[in-house]
Amino acid sequence: MPRKLSFTYRKQTFECTLHKVDRSKLYGRRKIETLDMDENPCTLATLLDDGKTLVPYGGTASGYINPDGEWVSRNNITPVDLDGKPLKTVPSSFDSGLNLKQTADIEEFLDHSIRLCYALQGELPAALLKALADGTIFKTEFSYRGGINPDPAFVMQGDDNTNWLLIAEANKIEYVTLEQAAVIAATEEEDEETESDELDFGML
Repeated sequence: MPRKLSFTYRKQTFECTLHKVDRSKLYGRRKIETLDMDENPCTLATLLDDGKTLVPYGGTASGYINPDGEWVSRNNITPVDLDGKPLKTVPSSFDSGLNLKQTADIEEFLDHSIRLCYALQGELPAALLKALADGTIFKTEFSYRGGINPDPAFVMQGDDNTNWLLIAEANKIEYVTLEQAAVIAATEEEDEETESDELDFGML
């Protein structure tokens, strides 16, 4: 079921329903089904290192343990930096909402790669609709579950007047060039050797 997300624009708060749009919805998808000799569907299982234990699909999970091997709840974990200082965390955007007060130009927008697309459905303020129709791109931060690394996000309008929330990540481009060749001055001995090796066309 699509989730709702609240936005704030010029002290006006409103809600929009998020409709995720991906390749499967645009182009459809294919699924490969594996059957046994009796044409019953096969299920995925994992063979453990002992070579005889099979773990069915869904039989594994990830978790956190302390140095003593004791299970630790995620709620009791505090993220810290390399110096042991607590890192700043952000709540889930579904709890805090998004504030549309910062804009971005097209160059800044193109410096990001879009990884998630959500079509927005809801009653947007008239002033915001006008700004989006004029080509304004709003930049904010989005975090699905909360944490220390919110994703950059953009709110903009498409050519078909659909309003979009685009979850992005900044492009990391490294420019690489050839190393400049060093110029080495010839020594006196090399100059003499070069002169002696030259052809004397007068001898021909």
